[in-house]
Amino acid sequence: MPNGFSPFPPAPAAREAAIGIIDLMGEEYDVLVAGAGPAGSVAAMLLAGHGFRVLVLERDRFPRDKICGDGIAPRAVHSLHVLGLEEELEGRFLRTRGIRFYATRDGVTEVRYPMGSRYPDHGYVAPRRELDDILLRRAKERGAEVLEGCRVTGLLEPSGGRIPGVRAEREGERLELKGRFILGADGPSSVVGREAGLLRRDPLYIGVSVRCYMRGVRDLADFLEIYPEDAISPGCGWIFPVSGDTANVGVGFMLYAREAKGLNLNRLWEAFLRDTRHAAKKLASAEPLGRPRGALLRVGLGGAVPRRANVLLAGDAASMTNPISGEGITYALESGRWAAETLAAALRREDPDILALYPRILHWYYGRYYHYGTLAIRYGNRPAFVNPLLAVTSRFPRLGDKMGRFLMNCRRSDHPL
Repeated sequence: MPNGFSPFPPAPAAREAAIGIIDLMGEEYDVLVAGAGPAGSVAAMLLAGHGFRVLVLERDRFPRDKICGDGIAPRAVHSLHVLGLEEELEGRFLRTRGIRFYATRDGVTEVRYPMGSRYPDHGYVAPRRELDDILLRRAKERGAEVLEGCRVTGLLEPSGGRIPGVRAEREGERLELKGRFILGADGPSSVVGREAGLLRRDPLYIGVSVRCYMRGVRDLADFLEIYPEDAISPGCGWIFPVSGDTANVGVGFMLYAREAKGLNLNRLWEAFLRDTRHAAKKLASAEPLGRPRGALLRVGLGGAVPRRANVLLAGDAASMTNPISGEGITYALESGRWAAETLAAALRREDPDILALYPRILHWYYGRYYHYGTLAIRYGNRPAFVNPLLAVTSRFPRLGDKMGRFLMNCRRSDHPL
């Protein structure tokens, strides 16, 4: 597997002039990156820092909101520290000390970081409007070129066994942009993934969620709160503190559960606010700061194929979300790094076949865990299992730590990547 890829290359001078559309149409980049979320920005940051020509295409203009729980787990904190962003995070975002799991019938299990693992002893709650802006700004500083307000609409026709670039639209103008390699980091509904035939529709690996920022939430602390309560089973809810009495509040479920149970996302949201034993009390006086917004999730590596020819997928597009916790930022950061590492090796050696390593890297690091996580959620996310489990872990902290490590993929034997 590729190794020796330093996250601290010497930064080239940032480009000062705006990118001209005419110039773009005549150039071939080393890598075209669709999407400026964590996966795309990290990949662009590392590749550009090593001197490769990278163009990031982002449909929105930053800073922009992104539907997410905003929880940054210790494993993600480690990745952000490796990227040199520790000072950007500390003091800006609310620190979290751990997670609380609320059973409907018995007990609350409190798990404190680092749960015996080698990862940092804290997490953050970082609104994506701010976190993603930090990452994209750092990618620009390393030398990546960025076109905001540029929507990828498709791929160019394959030629010689490879896809030579993408089609895009920006300010009403249609573009054809060329690159030796293409990285799709454009989310769970990835245009790159769809056009390359890499997305799967298996409901076992697809979920939906809805979240809203709410003010006036009672008794917030520096813990992420998870609610696998009976009233919303087999869905799961969360309340993550942002600042003061404001929290990121949401609920979600997997599509196979919708088909089996006839779940409706809007009704589940209302049940979470009104019918749950624990969460409803905390939210009784809270007011929404805007309307609830929904999102799609691809989880457990099973919702996509990560590579075809000269195209790679990363982050949500590659179905990298943790199937147990629903947390995706950790795996967006890590898969963005692995994608950059693989692409850098292919560019240096002028050997596109090196990209075949990328799916193997993902399955090496995540395949076994994601497999067991997918099974655990499918068969264990029901009151008859969850309530007794949390009753036991609330009484025996060491068992709670084990559960927390499994949930967050921060096992004691893990070496931080």
